[in-house]
Amino acid sequence: MHKVPQVIASGFGYLEAARWHAGSLYFSDIKDRKVWRMSADGTPEIVLNLPERPSGLGWTPGGDMLVIGMEDNTLRRITDGESAAILDLSAHVVHANDMAVDTAGNAYVTQFGYELFEHEQPRPTHIVRVDAGGGIKHFGGGLIFPNGIAVSPDGTMLVVAESFGHRLTAFDRSPDGTLSNQRLFAQFTDPARDIPDGICIDAAGAVWAAMPFAGEFRRVAEGGEITHRITPAPGSGTYCVDCALGGADGGTLFLLVADTDVDRLGNDWDSTATVQAVPVDAR
Repeated sequence: MHKVPQVIASGFGYLEAARWHAGSLYFSDIKDRKVWRMSADGTPEIVLNLPERPSGLGWTPGGDMLVIGMEDNTLRRITDGESAAILDLSAHVVHANDMAVDTAGNAYVTQFGYELFEHEQPRPTHIVRVDAGGGIKHFGGGLIFPNGIAVSPDGTMLVVAESFGHRLTAFDRSPDGTLSNQRLFAQFTDPARDIPDGICIDAAGAVWAAMPFAGEFRRVAEGGEITHRITPAPGSGTYCVDCALGGADGGTLFLLVADTDVDRLGNDWDSTATVQAVPVDAR
């Protein structure tokens, strides 16, 4: 059994896109329109103010940060603390959301796929790959609200959380960034609670998935076995949004947790949030 998570930073709005990079934890605050970096001692600092509301984060092979601007569906490059849109994805997505960037610089972008806050019914969609040269290609079919997304540590697999498909879907990833062999990684069974959001993948190939409606983080093996469950620190809220593995030895699971619900999020992102941490076994 894992220990109870500890709150290591608080005072945020609504956090997404947890990423461990170059010895620090990065995350986006969608509500407060900021990107944050948190050092190993738990001190947060603002990397960027982004009026377009930041979400998915990643880095080019040259070390430049990439960020999704949710409000204008842009892929943006950050240089010296300044943001510049390098690509408008509006023709390819309905509400760009999260993103995973591989070591070759391919950016895999997820999307709502429909007007969630206007109460449209979910409809099937795809993920978008933007290659290092700016070329765009669609991958996947029948994805229902593709949300959290991650590439395995060895680069051979990409997994996407289909929030309202109530499942995790995997693809094989080739060295050139092509995705193939779309398949079910794990199917969840309770449509009221089993709505996966942000994810990360450990070295054993299992997925840590944030489950906001269930109020927990789950470690899920391919095939669907849930090997571990972690609930947030008491009194911190139960809306589990995203997670990332990191720390000095790769054995810390960082958790982004909000005190909110779907109706409040539809009211201009009404939320408060914390960053929490807990040691885990699989790095």
